[in-house]
Amino acid sequence: MDEWEKSSDDPKIREEYYDRRKAVLDEMAAVREAELRLREAIRQSKKEGREEGREEGKKEGREEVKKKVTKRLLEKGMDFKAISDITGMSEEEIKNLR
Repeated sequence: MDEWEKSSDDPKIREEYYDRRKAVLDEMAAVREAELRLREAIRQSKKEGREEGREEGKKEGREEVKKKVTKRLLEKGMDFKAISDITGMSEEEIKNLR
């Protein structure tokens, strides 16, 4: 206990202690900051993935509707050129739907 009291009275030892303590606290803060940034990056990535998936789903849905309409027009006897003009699909794509 006497040694501890002597060392705590020594300004040089006290300064070394505070320097070391500050370094440890700075390191802990840096780790915490890195964890927060990682969490935010993961959250943002998930959000972007959901938005991308939603857009892809919409696109696939539009394509599916276009194919169904094209098939119905074919069933009604409409010619390939007219269907192509209406749907924007190539005549080759229309032929492949049959």
